Amino acid sequence: MQVVELVRKYIDPKVFWKLSVEEQQEVLQKLLGDICELYRVDKVKLQVEINPMKYKMTGGGCFMPGEKKIYLYKVSLMTFLHEVAHMLLGQSERKARLWSHKVFYLAFPDLYLKNVKERKFFHILSLEEVKEFNECLK
Repeated sequence: MQVVELVRKYIDPKVFWKLSVEEQQEVLQKLLGDICELYRVDKVKLQVEINPMKYKMTGGGCFMPGEKKIYLYKVSLMTFLHEVAHMLLGQSERKARLWSHKVFYLAFPDLYLKNVKERKFFHILSLEEVKEFNECLK
């Protein structure tokens, strides 16, 4: 799938988490631009604002369609993918969770399973459910 290839192209888990927040935002913005192009949607801007209170209140970030902007309040690949899913699929939380988990799982299966085991994601879904989901995957 092309979206998974894009995630792998831009995100090297061994390097990405060692970058500064500014560099991480730059990488994610480039990835977002390519995802917008792949799905033929208007370009969306990414804004990273490290803010623990907003992080807790929103679950990590939000997509503001009127502003054509994704906000992240902590750099998180899963939250980024979740907000991208909202951009592509609308407001359905269930679909956004499934899409983001599926893309993360396909891009980095070992890291995904490790993060599930260590309960690092806000939402834990059954692996069968994640594997079966195919909506809006290019």
